[in-house]
Amino acid sequence: MKRVVLLFVAVSLLTIGHLSQACVGKTIHVGISNASNERLLAEMASLLITERTGSTVSVDVYKDSRELYNAVRKGNVNVLIENPGNALEMLGKTKGADGASALAFVKAEYRKSMNLVWLEPIGGSQQYSSVLTVDTLSNYPALPKLLNKLSGALNNDTYSKLLKSVDSSDKTKKVAKDFLKGKKLI
Repeated sequence: MKRVVLLFVAVSLLTIGHLSQACVGKTIHVGISNASNERLLAEMASLLITERTGSTVSVDVYKDSRELYNAVRKGNVNVLIENPGNALEMLGKTKGADGASALAFVKAEYRKSMNLVWLEPIGGSQQYSSVLTVDTLSNYPALPKLLNKLSGALNNDTYSKLLKSVDSSDKTKKVAKDFLKGKKLI
């Protein structure tokens, strides 16, 4: 009986040790193109993930959408901040569709052709959303629920005011943190 208990303890310790090492050193990369509105939302997502999960998050800024999507294809980006208008361009479509139908089309096409999953719109005038790779979704299954907390917390007026108060990347983090604390999200 002692041998069975000792064997069980040994197997449990080895399993726990292996699982804990699987997350060590992993960083969630949030990719954005070089725009202040995307930077603010990326900082909010980054702070929310870091504060609520303890995971390390890096906001990676790319010079344009083409460079960002190349990084996504290479597996260098886990989460991106995107809006349906830009997504339609990336899919080679025109921006003519209304918000709801454009978003539905983009969600389906991104999942099918790029293995990317759109979350709920965050808010702001261009309806940005967090977009996750399928691998990220499977490795961090709680991430969508966490990031979707931003969707109910931010409206167009608040987003516009926050954008006006941001004038440098250092201030962006402070504005994002103050907003999240004010909403009791962190």
